[in-house]
Amino acid sequence: MWKKGSALLIAGMLVLSGCSGEASLVRDSIVQTLDKPNYDYQGTLKLTGDIDKLPEALGETVDPEGKAVLEALKAGVTVKGSQLDLENAKAVIEVNDDKLLRDNKLWSGDKNASVELLVSKDSFYLKSPLDSKYLVMSADVSGDMAAMGASEAANPAKLKEYQEKMNDLTISFIKKYVAKYGYKLNNVKNLGAATVELPNGEKAEATHIAIKLDAKELVNMFFYTANDAVASQDVKAFAIDMMVLSTSLQEEMFPEDGKTTEAEKRAMAEQAVTTGLAEAKKWLEESGKVYTADKVVEEMKAAGFHALNWNLDFYINKDKLPVQQKSALSVTFQVDGMKQPLTVGLEADQYAYNFGKATKYEIPGKDAGVTIEQLYNDEKAIDSFSDKGFFRHFVQSSLDQYKVQKEWEEEWANWELEDAAEGEAAE
Repeated sequence: MWKKGSALLIAGMLVLSGCSGEASLVRDSIVQTLDKPNYDYQGTLKLTGDIDKLPEALGETVDPEGKAVLEALKAGVTVKGSQLDLENAKAVIEVNDDKLLRDNKLWSGDKNASVELLVSKDSFYLKSPLDSKYLVMSADVSGDMAAMGASEAANPAKLKEYQEKMNDLTISFIKKYVAKYGYKLNNVKNLGAATVELPNGEKAEATHIAIKLDAKELVNMFFYTANDAVASQDVKAFAIDMMVLSTSLQEEMFPEDGKTTEAEKRAMAEQAVTTGLAEAKKWLEESGKVYTADKVVEEMKAAGFHALNWNLDFYINKDKLPVQQKSALSVTFQVDGMKQPLTVGLEADQYAYNFGKATKYEIPGKDAGVTIEQLYNDEKAIDSFSDKGFFRHFVQSSLDQYKVQKEWEEEWANWELEDAAEGEAAE
């Protein structure tokens, strides 16, 4: 799951880079991180613009707590961690302004409120610095399959094998497709050499590539990408292969429903994908005539969205690795009831360093964490999470949801038993 999610995120970044001369350097750098996903990173994410004016513009009053929320959003969060590979990563997410949490007795630590997240293949580990143990959550597909009623005959190792095949197929497709992607960005500049000061104290010499996007450019890019995809043999082949794997996985889960041969699965997949692409192509041809980029932008303005701008800055070192990435997205809008337009945005700034030698960390042992099921079976286990920290509230909420699920499962099981008993009595 982690590998596939990472690949899809990187795919979006790759598409944004386009393939014009300067932007191709950005594309190459991100492919490099996909081939060598081993590095440390640090970044910030925050809201920008007229955030303070937004409640008043919408006719709402701001109380002290609401103001604290706005201040926290403006301060944002800082994320620090290590990416060992596409399946193992660590991140510490820190709130830069935790006044709201402290005022509500949800944090009492010496440092800013934070939570640590470890991803280890199919498991997630989470805890705050105030907690004595991690909350352990599984992303193993076999567990989900069991919850869906998959046959006990389904082999967990086999299910995981299919998941890995899907992950690898996705990554392989991304790298192949993007290499041929032909959209030409209109506003890309090479701003020359720059020195980047990294969080570890080192300095990196880099090339600064700046990309500017607006609403019209994004609409043009969407239609180009969509039309390119429906005509691409690589996309078609990927969709067919993925559908074949999905059908095989479905049959592995529910063998009682019968199985098809590989040739039958591929024939069905080819027919479904061919039909789907043909319908998509027809829709794009019809929509493209009506919804030109200018028309879409015009309708956005009529709906109150006056402008959308996205500035991307990439700093790429001599090894074609992105040591710093900046993103500033802003939207100017004016909806009913607003006296004047306001601009709000989202800003991110990320550093990557120690490529090939990311800081190692320990994966928590069996006794270092508790699962939701263990919390359900042992009411005292909740004390592993400090009642002076916000994370306990998240754990309690997750536990409450689990209890509701267990109650439903018990009721369902009792209903099945009663139904079976009635059936036997009728016989």
